[in-house]
Amino acid sequence: MPRTAYCKKCRAEVPAGPLCPRCGGKLPRSAVHLVWQTEHTPLRDWMSWNAVMRILLPVLGTVLLLALLLETVSGGLRAAERLLLGGFTLALTGILLIACVSLLVLFILQGDELLSCEISGRGMRVSRVLVSPSRLDLIARFQAPALLRKTDPETGLLPLPPREIAWKEIRRVQLWPEKSTILLYAPSRWLRLALPCDPFVYGEALDWIQEKLGKSKQVILPPELRQEKPGSAFRPAEMPEYEAYQTEMDFAAPPAEPETETEKAMPQEETDHEE
Repeated sequence: MPRTAYCKKCRAEVPAGPLCPRCGGKLPRSAVHLVWQTEHTPLRDWMSWNAVMRILLPVLGTVLLLALLLETVSGGLRAAERLLLGGFTLALTGILLIACVSLLVLFILQGDELLSCEISGRGMRVSRVLVSPSRLDLIARFQAPALLRKTDPETGLLPLPPREIAWKEIRRVQLWPEKSTILLYAPSRWLRLALPCDPFVYGEALDWIQEKLGKSKQVILPPELRQEKPGSAFRPAEMPEYEAYQTEMDFAAPPAEPETETEKAMPQEETDHEE
């Protein structure tokens, strides 16, 4: 999918360029973008689970370590051992299981949705779009039911508040080519945005990221997105020096033509005649 631009005069998407092919008006660089939509099911999306687990698991681990530290300081190693073998560890495990079951029910209630993704000169943006939503769909996504008033009466689409990230905020980029997904971190250890791409848009998105961040030294990029520094000018290998007489011998006289069978036989006939 090529890059497009939105012309305010025509109120339509036109091919990217300095001028609009319809009205001839000037198109600013900020109007150039790449927009696509893809289907999304939170129940089958690993990144939806990851958004919760990357917060829940560190919290539970920190609570366990603090409890062990306090028990070790107050009662020694035996107290810490009793804590691990007692009901505290089972309680944390039960909390994790309850959270997983709750997420499963929540994702089932959410159902399917559309993701509207955009890459522009300012950054990247991903917004969820619901098709003919109900109050339950909004409540399952922790949104106010009053948003139903913003549903388009013609198409029945309701866009939810987007998640976006600017180019200057990105500190690390990781690629998930099996799922055509680009992971953006800000800071370098915190996943800020997962950009799901259509297989036909994945290459164009990578080209845009390489163009914007390929030369940045502050961003951790995979090798395929780095722009190498231009190397020095090509210098041909030095030719070996030959002596003058060798060159004269090679090029002064034309090569001798091979003798034919008639010419080879002529000296023998002259010798016989002289005898």
